[in-house]
Amino acid sequence: MLWNYSTFSKSLKPNKKPPLLFPSNPILTRLPQATFLILSLFFWFYFFTQTASIPPIWPDEVLFFSPAQAFAKTGHLTTNVLEGLVPGMEYKTLWMPPGFLILSSLFLKILPDTIYSFRFFSALTVFLSAWLFYKLLVREKFSKFTAMIGFATILSEPLVFRFGTSGRMEGLTALFFLTSIYVAGSKRGNISKSFLTGIFLSCSAMTHPFGASFGLVSLFFLVRDKDSTLQKFFFFVLGGMIPIGLWVAYIHPDWDLLTIQFGAQLIRKQILFGSFTALTKLKVFLFGFAFSKVRLIIIITQIFTLVLISISLYKKKHELNSRLNVYWIWILSVSFALYSSSEGWYVFHFIFPFAWGMALLAEQKYFGRILSLAGVSLSFVGWLQIVNIHWIQTDSTSILNTQFQKLATVLKPHNKIYLQTIPDPYFYLSDIYPNKKFLEFIPGELEFPSNEYTLVIESQDAFVFYNDSLKNQAISLFLSSHPEWIREEWDIPVPSNHWLHFKTIVYHKPTGNEHASP
Repeated sequence: MLWNYSTFSKSLKPNKKPPLLFPSNPILTRLPQATFLILSLFFWFYFFTQTASIPPIWPDEVLFFSPAQAFAKTGHLTTNVLEGLVPGMEYKTLWMPPGFLILSSLFLKILPDTIYSFRFFSALTVFLSAWLFYKLLVREKFSKFTAMIGFATILSEPLVFRFGTSGRMEGLTALFFLTSIYVAGSKRGNISKSFLTGIFLSCSAMTHPFGASFGLVSLFFLVRDKDSTLQKFFFFVLGGMIPIGLWVAYIHPDWDLLTIQFGAQLIRKQILFGSFTALTKLKVFLFGFAFSKVRLIIIITQIFTLVLISISLYKKKHELNSRLNVYWIWILSVSFALYSSSEGWYVFHFIFPFAWGMALLAEQKYFGRILSLAGVSLSFVGWLQIVNIHWIQTDSTSILNTQFQKLATVLKPHNKIYLQTIPDPYFYLSDIYPNKKFLEFIPGELEFPSNEYTLVIESQDAFVFYNDSLKNQAISLFLSSHPEWIREEWDIPVPSNHWLHFKTIVYHKPTGNEHASP
């Protein structure tokens, strides 16, 4: 057997602290604090120096920024970049629960309403989530060393930076959820902690529906002591109804718009679920990881090792301890949600139960500790590769500015422009061309065959894509019926493993004054 089961099973008990990794060296016993400081400084240094170009701006960020900006200015959630494309968006935004949009709008009130402020809010929620996860591990009687392994597994993972610091809600969804389980495991009175746990979990779901998938984890933390279970469950549900009730009040009386906007999202998810094979889902899952094949091996090894340990422990004790139960409920809940959703962004949430598993393994002297350190080391090597590609070999900011300048020159004669491209030039173009009308994409799987939608598409002067095959069907039909439109295509001049490695494809009306673009 590759591990000492007796030692490991004892270390999993929450009432006993595992042996120190460096019991006799006072310098090395400060390693957790030093690691926390180094990781935190690197995270924020790289964010503030590279967020203008890395990670590339995605269209999703524009779709979330637009209603947040509108709420900061007017107190109403409207999405002007989808005006005429999705019914009612310019009147009331209902295609996404409003938690992230409202809270991020506060940052846009305090700070300049730019994509950088928007991303700063997301980065802050990611960092706070990692910090709260560390605090949770310490409270659950993990040693500071193993708790820091968990923290490092999260904050050093390039996927967390790539997906978490974009202007999206992944960090806030995780932060509310982690707050819910932190409160659930506290020593508060049963009623108050149950009520608050429900509120925070519901707030997680009100930032993104994915937050609802964490419900079993929060509930387990709440009732694992088997004290007043029915009372806790009642107040847990009662607390959860409050944020949901506020959303219902916001929706009323526009239920028809909810059916169209939010319903279209559900239809899209159903289409993706039915069209993606198991192999495609695996590719989506691995997309954001550095050295994805090696990471997959580490993930499988972690799960397999903890399966064997769980079986052995159950045979001996006829039950699993609390920390193993948390791991299995958490990782299975997230895995099921990921399989059902087929969205790469949500893999962000897998990192937390994975980090919990690494903290469990780090409390074992031999194989488990080697595996957990190997996982963190792989992340660091991934960062070395990222820094080399995006900062040393290439000047990503300069390349991106050149790309946007070239695109701005091509689009200068046109006033109505539809964008579906990565990196998204919306913020750059709207800054230098404030009088032009920019619309953002709706996914190709969605169709709104209204007369208004068709008229909006036909009124555009230019379309910008990064992949021709992802065009909405109505746009494809329109362009095929107008062969006189000019098509231009170029690649962003970066290596294939660079995060800016995308094509730019522009279709635009002939103006009679065409010349070769620079």
